[in-house]
Amino acid sequence: MMANHLVKPDSRNCKRPRELEPEMPQLSSPEKSDASFSECSGLFYKDEAPEKDLSDMSKEINQMLSTYAKILSERAAVDASYIDEIDGLFREANTIENFLIQKKEFLKQRFTVIANTLKSDNYT
Repeated sequence: MMANHLVKPDSRNCKRPRELEPEMPQLSSPEKSDASFSECSGLFYKDEAPEKDLSDMSKEINQMLSTYAKILSERAAVDASYIDEIDGLFREANTIENFLIQKKEFLKQRFTVIANTLKSDNYT
C-alpha cells in the first residue's frame, strides 16, 4: 500500500496512511482498574462504617414495615366493620322482605274474601 505516501487534501483518494490515523486509547489492565475502583469506593466509606449504615437502614426498613403493617391492620378493621354493617343491612332487608311477603299474602286473602262476598251478593 501507500503507507509512506501522503495524500493531498484535494485528491479524490479517501485513504490515508496509518500514521495519520488517530490512535485508539489503550484499555487499562485489570490490576489498574481494580486499583482505581478501590480508590473510588474508598470515597464512599472513608468516614462511615458500613455496619453502621446497614444498621441504620435496617432500623429504617423495620420502621417502614411496622408503619405499613399498622396501616394494613387499620384497613382490615375498617373492612371488617363494613362487612358487619353490610351483613346488618342484609338481615334488615330480609326482615322487611319477609314482612312484605306476609303483608302481600294477607292482602291477597282479604281481596279473595271481598271478591267472594261481592260474587255471593251478585247472585242473590
